Amino acid sequence: MEKPNITIGLPVFNGENFLPQAIESVLGQDYADFELIIRDNASTDGTAAICREACEKDTRIRYLRSETNVGAAPNFNAIVGDARGQYFKWLAHDDLMAPTFLSRCVETLERDATCVLACPRVRFIDAAGEPLEDYISPFRTADPDPVVRFKETLSGHPCYEVFGLIRLDELRKTRLIGSYKHGDGVLLSHLAMLGRFAEIPEYLFMSRRHQGQSMYVYGITNPDAKEDPDAYARWFDARNAQTGVPLNFSRRLAEYRWMISATPLSLRKHLKLYRILIAWSYRNRHRIKKEWRKAIASHLPSRSRPA
Repeated sequence: MEKPNITIGLPVFNGENFLPQAIESVLGQDYADFELIIRDNASTDGTAAICREACEKDTRIRYLRSETNVGAAPNFNAIVGDARGQYFKWLAHDDLMAPTFLSRCVETLERDATCVLACPRVRFIDAAGEPLEDYISPFRTADPDPVVRFKETLSGHPCYEVFGLIRLDELRKTRLIGSYKHGDGVLLSHLAMLGRFAEIPEYLFMSRRHQGQSMYVYGITNPDAKEDPDAYARWFDARNAQTGVPLNFSRRLAEYRWMISATPLSLRKHLKLYRILIAWSYRNRHRIKKEWRKAIASHLPSRSRPA
């Protein structure tokens, strides 16, 4: 089989509610040179049947299944190893692409070699697919300076670009999505050091908001629930359930340090990046201390009460 120009990776777990619409939005693209890899994270609903039916209808679709739930990050990352395209895109099972998403992104990346990814503007939709609001990124991730781009990704960046179209060879220079809270944002920080992010000024990416999505379930976007970063980390990677406290901020710090050292930049830019990282560490010092205290306490023997 000839290599496709684009690989679309669709990780899913119990996605029968929105998966058919996501697949339809892929097959409805006006750019046809792609493969769609669906990776099922041991779903227990009708996801498998939906995927097998889709494979029978279109030979560009491959269906892979994990026998156990490995968590979101390993499921997302595993698709990259099977990708054959020049460009790569993740698609969540509950999101949609407008018909010109791929063609506009390819056009942008082929016009500008300094960009590592291209992403259209975001339109939020509800469970029924009705528009809620539009989002335009205020972050300077298209700046020519990698130091500026890295700093911007540390400043409350919401990570929608992780669902953009990415140059696969650049993506493979990273450690992909980390198995901790904000692992997708850390990946974007590395990509931002490798190249510019191009925003396409059209609303071609529909991000669905509903009560079943992970950010709502774990209190990230749900104003009525208490945020649970440890549970969110366990959703990112099932192995976090065995390791105790996930050390989300400490692992992010270690990954930032690694990516700075691994990126070929001038000494001056490296020093600037380290200064930004030191400032980030200082701002989050209380969170880092708190998670280490919690981790140490979880490994201490419990005190027995007097009879």
